[in-house]
Amino acid sequence: MSVVGNKGLAQRLSRPPTICGVMIVRSGHIILPKKFKYKDLAKVFPDMFKLFLKESGQMPDDEAFARILIRSNTLDLQANRKPEGYNRDNKMRMIFPLGKGEVSLYIYRSARSEEVARLTEILSSFLKSKGFPHKVEWDKMILYHYKEKKARRPEAAVPNNI
Repeated sequence: MSVVGNKGLAQRLSRPPTICGVMIVRSGHIILPKKFKYKDLAKVFPDMFKLFLKESGQMPDDEAFARILIRSNTLDLQANRKPEGYNRDNKMRMIFPLGKGEVSLYIYRSARSEEVARLTEILSSFLKSKGFPHKVEWDKMILYHYKEKKARRPEAAVPNNI
């Protein structure tokens, strides 16, 4: 098989699962270019965060609470620090992970869902409309890859000499 054929196979195997053409994922990752800094997101973050809350159906009843979340995250971004994002015990989360030297964020839900893909695409479109180049990846959380791999392993046979 040629290199091109292997590349096509690798791309097909790395695609997230779909049901009837609908993408079902646990996490959607938005990865910004290496030269990108957290402070570059500061101006668009309030609108992006409101969009996340609205589209995920998680807009708090208390408007003051939403303003506090936006303000604290924006202050972190302006100081070029990793913001908290939205890491509440709720149906969807927007998380800025630690490390790797690149600015990224991911939308996460504990169970696979088409809503994660939909919301990730909405935020991706928002960032593109504001002139932020990035790439989108699906289900790249190492912990879940490990758990799924472990779950697929056959159990060791139990000896019958009891």
